[in-house]
Amino acid sequence: MSNSQQLKQEKPLLVDFNQERATEKIFSNPPSIASYYSGWDGIYFEHHHQPSNDTFEHCLTMHTISVALDNISSERWFDGKRQSEKQTTGTIAIIPVDILHRCSWEEEIQFMFVSVDPLLLKRLGLEVSASDDIELIPHFATQQDPLILGILLSLKDELELKTSGDSLYVEQLRTMLVVHLLKKYCVKKTQIVKYSDGLPKYKLRQVIEHIHSHLNSDIKLAELAGLAGISQYYFCQLFKNSLGITPYQYVLQQRVEQAKHLLRSGKMAICDIALTCGFANQSHLTKHFRKITGMTPKDYQKQ
Repeated sequence: MSNSQQLKQEKPLLVDFNQERATEKIFSNPPSIASYYSGWDGIYFEHHHQPSNDTFEHCLTMHTISVALDNISSERWFDGKRQSEKQTTGTIAIIPVDILHRCSWEEEIQFMFVSVDPLLLKRLGLEVSASDDIELIPHFATQQDPLILGILLSLKDELELKTSGDSLYVEQLRTMLVVHLLKKYCVKKTQIVKYSDGLPKYKLRQVIEHIHSHLNSDIKLAELAGLAGISQYYFCQLFKNSLGITPYQYVLQQRVEQAKHLLRSGKMAICDIALTCGFANQSHLTKHFRKITGMTPKDYQKQ
């Protein structure tokens, strides 16, 4: 065996999600949906349709949670330990960074995965008083997790809609996912405190004033939590306790209210109203306007 062959055998394949088309190193087909150009911070998403395959041994640069969307039989290896899997829709596998991983299957499959930056896991973990040495446990695909399935389906929907105006929603989903991992899938489980009260009135007022003055811009969850002086997770919890809806739902409601005012004035085109109110485009406005009011912006304007 040559030195180059020996080096190749000793050094596992690295799948780096900071590189475009990284998973084409291990899968036959490119992803049908990917978040590479979405601008999402700290997480990466792909949806796949793949023929039979053997990924061979590799390591990932981000903690990865894979979710089955078919009933399939597969085999998986973690650091050389093999297990047969009977997956059904919603079955999850958790592949931490740096672990040697391999998976094989002999039929066409559909699945999706989300990868989480280890630094994000640590940062959000510290915000909710998790241990400094956060370590995810590798999980073979033997159980379902409805919460993770729901989060990944929501991320998939956002990418399919091709909108860029819902980063606050994605950040809420991201935070929910990370906290769920900390509570359930780490070596040291994190006890998350649940509060029944809301934000102090003066802090809630500051947050609401900030939202209203930035409706036409990309409102970040970290900004709102920073104004309240608490972690992103607890901010979402206390905000909802205060107003009965999530920060994202509140922002949407206020944007729709602003759109209604501009539609009544009849001085702007609907496509311009969408951008003025912080929506990515007219179809993005129409989607949420119909969901909240039961009618399209055009129908509302005709009243």
